[in-house]
Amino acid sequence: MRRFWELLGGLLWLSWFTDAAIVPPPWADPARNPCAARPGGWQLLFWPPLQQCFRIFQMGFPCPESMELSPSPSGVGAECRCPPGTAQSPLTARCHRLFDREPCDAGQYFAPRPDPPKGSKGASGKVSRGRWGVCRTPGECPDGEIFWPPDGKCYGKLTRGPCPRGKLLLPAKTDGLAECQCEDSGHLAPFFNLADELCYEHFTRGSCFEGDLFLPSGECGCRPDLPQYHRESGQCFELGTTGPCPMGHVFQVEEDGDRGRCQCREGSHLWVEDGFCYRAFTRGPCAEGEILMASNVSCVVNPCVKGELFFPMDSSCHRIGSQGPCKLHSVVVFDFTSRPSVDGVSYNGVCGCAGIVTSLSQSCSEREPQASACRGTAGMGEVGGECHKLYTRGPCGPGEWLQPSREHGGRATCECKPDYKRFETANGVRGCHAPSVGIAKYLNRRVQHRAHKFAFKQQGS
Repeated sequence: MRRFWELLGGLLWLSWFTDAAIVPPPWADPARNPCAARPGGWQLLFWPPLQQCFRIFQMGFPCPESMELSPSPSGVGAECRCPPGTAQSPLTARCHRLFDREPCDAGQYFAPRPDPPKGSKGASGKVSRGRWGVCRTPGECPDGEIFWPPDGKCYGKLTRGPCPRGKLLLPAKTDGLAECQCEDSGHLAPFFNLADELCYEHFTRGSCFEGDLFLPSGECGCRPDLPQYHRESGQCFELGTTGPCPMGHVFQVEEDGDRGRCQCREGSHLWVEDGFCYRAFTRGPCAEGEILMASNVSCVVNPCVKGELFFPMDSSCHRIGSQGPCKLHSVVVFDFTSRPSVDGVSYNGVCGCAGIVTSLSQSCSEREPQASACRGTAGMGEVGGECHKLYTRGPCGPGEWLQPSREHGGRATCECKPDYKRFETANGVRGCHAPSVGIAKYLNRRVQHRAHKFAFKQQGS
C-alpha cells in the first residue's frame, strides 16, 4: 500500500502549496466506483469483468502476473498496468524492469517509450495506455566514459557516478553495459578498501574519519600538498562537499587557486550578518512573507500570491501549470534543483514539460540541452571549449585529473594525480600509473587480510 499513501501524500503537498482544498480521487466517488461505499473504500477498485472489488495496486489476479490493478483515468472501473519502474514489452507482453537487459538482445537495454507500439493490447483486449518499453542501444560516450541508461548521461569509468556508496562504474564483463561494481581484483583492485571491503575513488573520504581521504596507497591520510588540504584546520576534505564550511557553503578550489576554500554554493549568496549562504528566492534569513533577492542580496516582500512562482528575468509572477513566459509545450513548474529540506521552499519559477505538474513527477522525456556555465563558475575548468569539474577525470587519460591552468584563467589541463607517474604507450595512449609502492603495499595488505580471514574461519570450525 505504499504506492497509495505516496499518491495521497503528493496530493496533500500540492494542495498545501497552492492553497487549494484536497480533492478526493475519482475512484473515491461511489457513483463511479461501487466499492467506494464499503469501509476503506478508497483502497478498493471495482473490476467489471468479475463484478468484484479488489485492493488498489494489487499485483497479479485479476491482472496478469507481472501487472498491478490501477485506477482508470476516468475513475470508472480499473485497468491492469505495469508497476512504476517497469514497462510492458511487445516482445513478451510482460512487464520488465526499465534499464535492465531483459528482454533485449546482448548489448541493449530496456527503455521507456512515450507511445504504445502499433497493435499493442492490454489485459482488457483494448489498445493499452499503460507503460511500454523498447530495446535500445547505449549512446556514444567520449573515451574513458561510459553510458548510464537511467539518465542518458556519460560518466567516467572507475568513478562513483550514479552508483551507491562503495561501488564504482565499469562496463559489465558480459555485454559491456554499465554496472556498479566492487571487487578486490582487476581494474578495481587499487580502489578496494580492505577496512570495509568497499570501493572508493581516490581522494574522496570513503570510509575514512573526517579530515582524512582515501589515498592511492589504499590508506586514509592527509597531506599539505593536496588541493583538498584546508589550511585553517590542517585537515583534508573532499572537494564539492560541505567539508569544514558553514551552512550554505561548499569546499571548492578557487578558479585561480590551488587549495580548497569555503565558497557559497551555486545559486546561493552570502548574508554578511551571520556569515551563512542562502539560496536566492527562498525565505533564507528574511522575515515571514519575504524572499531573498539575488540582485542585491536583500529581503523583499514576496510579490507572488500562493500558487504562483517568481521569474527574475522580468520580475513577473505566473501561476504553476500555466504557460506563462515559457515556450510552446512548456509550463511553469517548481525549481527542483532547490532542496526544500536544506534550502527551504523555493519561489523561483522555471519552464518544464507540460506533464510535470499533473503527474507530480520531476522527470521529463524531452531533454533540453543545458547551457554551459563554465567561466566564472567555481570548481569548473574549460577544456577544448567544454566545461568539466576540476579534480575529476573529465576528458583526461587513466590516472589523470583536471587542474586549473596557470597560464590561462578559467581553463584546465590534464595532470597526473598526486603520487601517480606519467606513461605513454607506443600507439600514443597517455596516462598516469598509480604509485608502484602504493600498489605493492596494497597487495601485501590484501594477502595478509586474506590470511587473517582464513585463520579466523579455521578457528571457528
